[in-house]
Amino acid sequence: MDTTSAIITANRVRPVSNAGKLLALADVSILMDGVEVVIHGVQIRADSNGTEVSLPKYRAPDGTWMTAISLPDELKGPMGDVVMAAAIEEGILKERQQ
Repeated sequence: MDTTSAIITANRVRPVSNAGKLLALADVSILMDGVEVVIHGVQIRADSNGTEVSLPKYRAPDGTWMTAISLPDELKGPMGDVVMAAAIEEGILKERQQ
């Protein structure tokens, strides 16, 4: 299986007010083999278990929320790290103290 490198960039991270567990939305670019894909609406959410980054969602006809795009773990994990770092840099999140 061939491998390739990806460059992941958080283009914009915007805080969201009065949205429950949703703290911010991000636009993320993923560049692979000269092809750039931009994902709008990446979510930064917080709950009692901590803070997480999740892919955009849409409401299905039956009312359930569904993930709008699927990414392999090899991209999803690093994308989450980039988005969290950008949110810390923008002052939306605070760095976790050990």
